[in-house]
Amino acid sequence: METLTRRSLIMGASAAAVIGGAATVTGCGSSGGEQTDARRIGNGELPTFAEAGSVKPDLPSEHPGGMHGFFSYPADPPAAAAPPLSGGKISALTYTFDPVAPGLAENPLWQKVNQGLGAELDITYAPSADYKQRFATTIAGGDLPDLVTIYGSVQQLPALLKAQFQDLSEHLAGDAIADYPNLAGLATESWRETVIEGSIWGVPIARPPIGGAMFVRKDLLDKQGLSGQPKDFAEFKELLVALTDERNSRWACGDPAGVLGLITSMLGIPSLWIEEGGKFTANIETEQYVKALADARGLVEAGVFHPDGLNATNNQRNDWFTAGRTPLVQGGFVGYSKYELWGAEVPGFELSTMLPVGYDSSTEPVHNRGTVMQAMTVIKKSEPDRVKNLLKALDWLAAPFGSSEYLTRKFGIEGETYALEGTDPIFNSRGQNLKLVPFGYISDGPQVIYDPGQRRIAEARFAYQEKALAMIEPDPTLGLYSETEATKTAQIGKALEDHRQEILIGRKPLASWAEAVSTWRQGGGDKIREDYQTAFAAK
Repeated sequence: METLTRRSLIMGASAAAVIGGAATVTGCGSSGGEQTDARRIGNGELPTFAEAGSVKPDLPSEHPGGMHGFFSYPADPPAAAAPPLSGGKISALTYTFDPVAPGLAENPLWQKVNQGLGAELDITYAPSADYKQRFATTIAGGDLPDLVTIYGSVQQLPALLKAQFQDLSEHLAGDAIADYPNLAGLATESWRETVIEGSIWGVPIARPPIGGAMFVRKDLLDKQGLSGQPKDFAEFKELLVALTDERNSRWACGDPAGVLGLITSMLGIPSLWIEEGGKFTANIETEQYVKALADARGLVEAGVFHPDGLNATNNQRNDWFTAGRTPLVQGGFVGYSKYELWGAEVPGFELSTMLPVGYDSSTEPVHNRGTVMQAMTVIKKSEPDRVKNLLKALDWLAAPFGSSEYLTRKFGIEGETYALEGTDPIFNSRGQNLKLVPFGYISDGPQVIYDPGQRRIAEARFAYQEKALAMIEPDPTLGLYSETEATKTAQIGKALEDHRQEILIGRKPLASWAEAVSTWRQGGGDKIREDYQTAFAAK
């Protein structure tokens, strides 16, 4: 095992929760910002960043990729510009995490979006869990829609892009993106992920680089006089033990893997890969990871986790948290407002978050990192004028917070799908259903922190974000592609996760982790490393 010396956080397209031990759930999109390093990858110049929109945030983020915060929707947003298109149909394939929305004929919100766009947006979509198969079937069938969202690992991706889809570099690289001002407001880091072999191939569904967060039932901790922000690992362990009362069916936390991720953060271990002098090391290969695994195993032995925690779903763990059976839960940062919503009916419910702290006085913590691009939307090979029109459509869908176009796409029609409370649009029950059309997984603008009528929540989310972003280190795999990662990581990552679970529950000794890592390396881990090192050197 190697000892980590200089940390460089990575969260690539592969499952960081498997290799990194953190519960990484992708969050909202980034507000933008350009890194200070070179804006070129290979021969491909990244789009020139320019903040989209003119609304001044109440809480401006100081970090590239951070979400700006707003307390209310601007009164009298500027009148919508003329539709960018003048008729016709645009077909699209994408995914969703939500139930199926009412179809176009029964959906006035969708009809309103088409009206604002100036064309009929014909969307075919599948649940995220089934999208890989739907995508493969569509590609094999050969009859491609105009817009296709690439989500998750895709084998032979460079060859597929070159054969079937449009190189967008001449339209989007450098200052050319000024023709699409809303797309120019997407974070530079997110655009970097769309570059493969020196060309820009798609429009990113941008996300801020925050992965999971540890949520805390502050009201329950206050009753016991406990602090929700320990100073080191020793105090963290004391907190978990103090919160556990098995006789009364309460345990500190439901998920050992999530706590393992927090311990790795305390030890300063990034969520996936580390780069030093062009050499890549997986975090699972470090001595610090073994230490974190040993500590997590010790906490399992101490009985601080719900007995069904390892096999529970996220929904079950969230239900335990809301009900107070587990006062701590590791979840996606994007879920902050959802936890507040779920707890609204719980007497005394008060939410807070726990930032990673140094394991001891000699360690500097890092925060786990989320992917900066959840997916990207590509355009099938088309004539230049058609490509420009499709980019105009993607640009319209990426209209920023505060615009009339954003209000239409996100909320629909006043009096029919939402009502104004002050200047804030609040969905009615019909609007909650009609809004489920997955426009945002085709194209979306910089996402923001906005909780209508809930200034306290917005301030708390923003405060955590700013502290977390200051603890996140750069991702050296941004813009790098590994064919081995695309083809092998699901298989070898699952085997590694299974072995890790066997160690946590005591069925395998800690010493067996070296064997599991060796199997991972031989099964493809070393080749993924080689792919990244080669691509990094070329960059």
